[in-house]
Amino acid sequence: MTMNEFTAKKLGEVLAFCRLGTDTLERGRSALVEALGEERVVDIEEKNKLHGEAVVQIATDASVIDTTLAKTDKTLAKLTQMRDLYIGDQWDNATEILEWSGFYEGAFIVHWNVVKGCGQAINHESLLLLCEEGINWHYELLELCESELEQVGADKAQV
Repeated sequence: MTMNEFTAKKLGEVLAFCRLGTDTLERGRSALVEALGEERVVDIEEKNKLHGEAVVQIATDASVIDTTLAKTDKTLAKLTQMRDLYIGDQWDNATEILEWSGFYEGAFIVHWNVVKGCGQAINHESLLLLCEEGINWHYELLELCESELEQVGADKAQV
């Protein structure tokens, strides 16, 4: 099964999202644990790590890892700039982090879907399974952000 440069680069973009998610959790850990609980934060960290490792393995098996990692670095730099511009110095503010996470989760879902299309085109079963898991997981996280932020709005409107 041949994987072309487009697919390799899209894998790199997904890997960049995994890495940004891990970094965001590390930087905003205390605020996120307070808002979501330790168990949920650890679960998110573990899924990011597992998904990232799976992407690396798929790219390695397809002999496109160099292209994938080069794209990861470029995309991660852009995503980090966007995140840091949005959150600024508000790393202790779960609301700001969760609002950013709404953008992040939506964009991550879109990127997973591009990779899913690649997987369908080349009939890559393990890539398709990973994409389905990633898409479903990030929809769940987007819904978590929505519900947490809805509650923030309700709480703050009553003050």
